[in-house]
Amino acid sequence: MDEMKLMHRLIEIFKYKEQYQLGTSQLHPQDMYVLERIYFEKRIRVMDISKTYHIPPSTLTGIMDRLYEKRYIQRIRSEEDRRAVELMVTESGTMIVEQHIEEDRHFVKNFFHTLDSKKREELHQLLEELVTKIDEDTLFVEKGDS
Repeated sequence: MDEMKLMHRLIEIFKYKEQYQLGTSQLHPQDMYVLERIYFEKRIRVMDISKTYHIPPSTLTGIMDRLYEKRYIQRIRSEEDRRAVELMVTESGTMIVEQHIEEDRHFVKNFFHTLDSKKREELHQLLEELVTKIDEDTLFVEKGDS
């Protein structure tokens, strides 16, 4: 399989993961991503999510509204600055994130365990090298073959 076909097949596998988890959580991937960030931070200001995770404020507002409507997050006024809003995950939001994390565990285990242990270890090392060396800013820039 050439590199292009391989890349597209990997994308299809990860798109399937997104679709599967959309079905189980009823949350779009970007909504789940934000909910997870809030879950892991315990309590985080809205503007910190926007800056840290590079989500435009207008997009984040829509995501927060959907999460709030489903009662997965609560908005709390900051004690230090009453203008600032902090977010926390509710009990039902926690359950959704923990279900998602468990699904991720199954996915990762089954994804990698299709290979024998030696190949799995080699793939893990290669992927680790790839993700640490990759420069996202140059991914769509024409370069010579090497």
